[in-house]
Amino acid sequence: MRVNNVVPDETRQWVGRLAAALIIGILAGVIAFLTARAIGSAWWLVNQQALLEATRQALQEGVIGLANTDLRALRMAAEAQQMMIAEVSAWIGLGVGLTAAIGALVRLELRGG
Repeated sequence: MRVNNVVPDETRQWVGRLAAALIIGILAGVIAFLTARAIGSAWWLVNQQALLEATRQALQEGVIGLANTDLRALRMAAEAQQMMIAEVSAWIGLGVGLTAAIGALVRLELRGG
């Protein structure tokens, strides 16, 4: 006995629409994540002038410049800000990706379902 068409066409079309919506959501999420990271990194660079100045001073003045600055504390604060930017960017990417996937699925269901 041979079984043809095990999965109904309607189910196959629905799975196709679901896959398309997931791809759209993933692409939108990745683009939102990368954009948020770029904006966050630009903001971080602008706000890290103290670290850049302390590093410049240490490089120019050698050991005396290191004694006059607290590079470790500035570096730790900068790393904490980078971690916060990464976390916020991930949440933004996830939110945009989920919203785009749900919106795309609804639109595809209304149009093709």
